[in-house]
Amino acid sequence: MELDIDNHKLMYHPERVAEWLKEKDCYPIYVEIGLTNLCNHKCIFCGLDWARGKETLETKLLLKTLADLARHKIKSICYSGAGEPLLHKDFSLFVKKTKESGIDVSFSTNGVLFDETKAKETLPYASWIRFSIDAASPETHSKIHRCSEKDFSSILNNLHKATELKKINRYNATLGVQFILLKENAHELLKSVQLYKDIGADNLQIKPYSHHPLSSNDFSVNYSQYLHLKEELEKFNSDKFKVFFRKDTLQRIKEGATYDYCYGLPFFTVINEKGDVQPCLLFYDYPEFSYGNLYKQSFSEIWRGEKRKEILKKLNQKGVKECRKGCRLDANNKYLYRLKNPESHDNFI
Repeated sequence: MELDIDNHKLMYHPERVAEWLKEKDCYPIYVEIGLTNLCNHKCIFCGLDWARGKETLETKLLLKTLADLARHKIKSICYSGAGEPLLHKDFSLFVKKTKESGIDVSFSTNGVLFDETKAKETLPYASWIRFSIDAASPETHSKIHRCSEKDFSSILNNLHKATELKKINRYNATLGVQFILLKENAHELLKSVQLYKDIGADNLQIKPYSHHPLSSNDFSVNYSQYLHLKEELEKFNSDKFKVFFRKDTLQRIKEGATYDYCYGLPFFTVINEKGDVQPCLLFYDYPEFSYGNLYKQSFSEIWRGEKRKEILKKLNQKGVKECRKGCRLDANNKYLYRLKNPESHDNFI
């Protein structure tokens, strides 16, 4: 199966897009859920470093919310957020229940806690798992993740065991490694590709750094100096391993928004560890931009509520000038803008 992770996938959901065109709204296709803002790493590139705390979503509340999401045909959930999702005591239960409710499930992790037990509990249900490692040596990993150098060998061991379990049991979960490209780790890029290919990962994703306005970190990276690596990286590709060099994302960051406001918000939402339902990661932990809170209302009540309508109106008036360039919804917005603004020759297919 050829994955396309550097583009949108709205064309594969024509019924939901048609509903949006007709009704000007719809339930989301994809939801990101932050189970906790506790984290065992302090990555230098973290976009949500300012949102750290000790909050954790209650298990009963989330299980109730999963049932509500399933009733309204949400297609997928990723457990990510401001912290390490595996620090939630019921993480494995959530992965299992999400899949059993008919929703595809994925999660990102720094890999330290993803031992053989966690792998056995989650691999049968996950569509994909992303390991945020960003290095090929203990020294560089420790510098970037601001953690013990001992973590690196534990992560590699956990990833290797997961690939073996997948192979033995013929699980469908895609095991990918994320590499945020920075000047601090660029010298290990090619070494990383070979390392994770040899371990048995399915892919390695090379992503650009994206700055959150509230984050204390801010890395100025000239990515044009790395574009020449694309051809060299493609040499590592095989039937069992793929390198994703996010060149299209880099181009979109350079290009900026070509639309007036965010058309994609109805198709996507974020739930944080405090139970707030929010437009996107830009407004993570912004109470004034919360559609509502799950401790007070159900997801469906929040989604169809007046407060969400008011916030969407406010965001439309605000526009996208202050948004992150090349953000998660950028490709979706370009597609939806074209649907809303057809050109004279579009009927000549």
